[in-house]
Amino acid sequence: MSSNNTEETKMYVIEGAPADEVQTTPADDVQTSTTPAPDMSNLNTDQISDEEIQEFYEEHKDAIDLMGGLDMFESLMALSDEDFEQLKPSFLQLFNEAINEDGAKKEILAMIVGENYTPARLELDYTTAIEALNTIDFLSQSKIDLLKEVTTISINKIREYMGLAESAVTIPCELDEGVTIPSYAHETDAGMDIYSPSEYTIGPGETVIIPTGIKMAIPEGYAILIQPRSGQSAKTKLRVANTPGLIDSGYRDEIGVIVENIEPPFKDIDYEFDDNGEIHIKSILHGEAYTIAEGQRFAQMRLVRVPKANFVEVSSVNEIGEDRNGGFGSTGLE
Repeated sequence: MSSNNTEETKMYVIEGAPADEVQTTPADDVQTSTTPAPDMSNLNTDQISDEEIQEFYEEHKDAIDLMGGLDMFESLMALSDEDFEQLKPSFLQLFNEAINEDGAKKEILAMIVGENYTPARLELDYTTAIEALNTIDFLSQSKIDLLKEVTTISINKIREYMGLAESAVTIPCELDEGVTIPSYAHETDAGMDIYSPSEYTIGPGETVIIPTGIKMAIPEGYAILIQPRSGQSAKTKLRVANTPGLIDSGYRDEIGVIVENIEPPFKDIDYEFDDNGEIHIKSILHGEAYTIAEGQRFAQMRLVRVPKANFVEVSSVNEIGEDRNGGFGSTGLE
């Protein structure tokens, strides 16, 4: 499987968003700390005190500012779960409209210039915001998921104005309990590390499918490639068998990684013949098994753009362009 005509792209993965409910978020969606919140003061309220809200805000101020500031945060708290589910689509629509207004654009640009915003800081702020949301214990999961979506939309909007819009794609995903979401180790990395959800021991010569505990709804026009990590390939006999593994945008089941241990089951057999010419085994050197620990980074995924191919039959391809001639090994080794 070749990826020669693919383009590398960064992606943000929204944890908790059902993979079978795809909501593709264009890069020009979403928010800043100045986005006005809709007036929801006449709705039912949950039993959350102002002190709790303020305490959480003070602890996670930077993250909440990314979500639209305290006004939006308080408005969200004020909704009963029933009202929230009814107004969630309208809430997102209002939010998207607000973030795309000229005033919001000017304030985002002013923030980028005034605070010397960098891609590295953007990634850090996004991670901080998601980590803050994961600590909330007084909101329903649906509300938390919305906040994650709003945060991701906001980051994508900032990326757009930083000239990075094409490098950020939002991908909803489902995670099994305890599974670590794939992540970039460095801002400039093309691949996201995949973490093993459990411990797996792969014997010499064995091939196993390691489940990742992850389901994704990849936007149409993109695919994910599963590839090995260079350090693991250099230091062990573990290989990603079908490199690169291809995850299509229409796939909604759990992602698995095919890993093989290319260590031979028997590395060496020491034997001798007796006086009757029969073989006697003196020793057997078995191949080594490898264990992938829980939480270990054992593979990586890369998001790529996949334009469709449209084949057109012609009488002779030699009449199109220039034929370089030669094939396998035709240019030699030097």
